[in-house]
Amino acid sequence: MIKIMHRDNTQPLVSIIIPCYNYEKYVEQSIKSALEQTYENIEVIVVDNGSTDNSLLEINKFSNNKKVKILKFKNNNPPGENRSLHIVDAINESKGEYISMLFADDWFLPSKIEKQVNLFIESTGSVGLVYCHGYGYHDKSKKKFKWKYPSERGYVFKKYLSIGDLVMPISPLVKKYCYDLIGLDNPWAGTEYDYFIMSQYVDFDFVDEYLCVMRQHKYNDAKNIISVYNRVMKFHDIALLSENTIKRAGIFLINKRMSRDYLGFGLDFVVRLDMKHGKDAIFNALKVRPISIFKPKLLACLILVFMPISISRYLLIKTKKLSSVPINTCNW
Repeated sequence: MIKIMHRDNTQPLVSIIIPCYNYEKYVEQSIKSALEQTYENIEVIVVDNGSTDNSLLEINKFSNNKKVKILKFKNNNPPGENRSLHIVDAINESKGEYISMLFADDWFLPSKIEKQVNLFIESTGSVGLVYCHGYGYHDKSKKKFKWKYPSERGYVFKKYLSIGDLVMPISPLVKKYCYDLIGLDNPWAGTEYDYFIMSQYVDFDFVDEYLCVMRQHKYNDAKNIISVYNRVMKFHDIALLSENTIKRAGIFLINKRMSRDYLGFGLDFVVRLDMKHGKDAIFNALKVRPISIFKPKLLACLILVFMPISISRYLLIKTKKLSSVPINTCNW
């Protein structure tokens, strides 16, 4: 292994934070991938958010490992709701100069942290976050696919705003002081939105390699679209429309981003025949950017949400757009 050192010959400590809620099937692999990093100077903080399955039994297998610290909470915070609450506790508990988030259903490839720390050491002091590309993994088919993100260096704030998510949620390695810059007393602290806020204050860099894996399965947050939608709306209201963000980006660019987000959710809801939330998302897109009415996809969604559900279902099946992913709270 390459020994990565500061210029004063010390190896910086990296804190890997693993939040877990009912991931008994996956959490062991996640923790092992953190411990098997080629970079040696790490601490692994596993946060159990009140799991009701056997997650804690799996986590406790590592209780004698000196690199592992286990934080247990009785009040559960499922993905998509208040998960960030105990991530903030873990950030405050961490001792590392750098922090990396790893959710309990995902995993790192062995050289991830080493390559990111190495880039930090070589970069200028203005870099606060280093990200990378990653793989997606379909749990059902056991197939892995490349998930390539935009490769942007430097001050990426407006790019982040204009194109949407710039980094895979588990890919960044962040200097801990970045959390001091953005604060941890906000509703989105501990979520992927932290990285967008950080982009206003520090430069980004990236390792142009695939170094992490995000699992797609029936239990994960990405499938809980209603929960994600509510979280995004909260982020829009508090973060995107903050005085600082408007000052740096301008309301035109912000409204364009918000409209695109709402339209994306509207499409997802409509193809799942969740017309109640589809209508809400489409109307939100039009509210912040009325000119969106001329987008063909928005017009199509607008027509479908007002049609009888049987006709909408027929049209979506005929056009092969009907999603096979059900929405549990769908009111048909």
